[in-house]
Amino acid sequence: MSRRRPFDHRLRLTVIPLHFSDGTQRHATAEGNHAAWTCTCSAQLVGRCYFQFGDNCHTLCERCGKQYRVAGDARKRASRVMEETAVQPRLVGLQ
Repeated sequence: MSRRRPFDHRLRLTVIPLHFSDGTQRHATAEGNHAAWTCTCSAQLVGRCYFQFGDNCHTLCERCGKQYRVAGDARKRASRVMEETAVQPRLVGLQ
């Protein structure tokens, strides 16, 4: 039994909104569930809206510390990027 030859798929890039916490808006580029954008500190960032097993994920800018989340649509495709207030990790069992 022979295998089919690999097909070279052309990726479809789309422009999606990028919302900052101060109310300003720019744009990001998305393909599937991944998105790429430029932080306010000029760092190039990449994130995705879906992580396997249904887990959530966020992107942290190593240069300035801002945290971003890529939101997905019903088909789990990136639809917008939002800057978030950084959430401090909770230590379970410590009060």
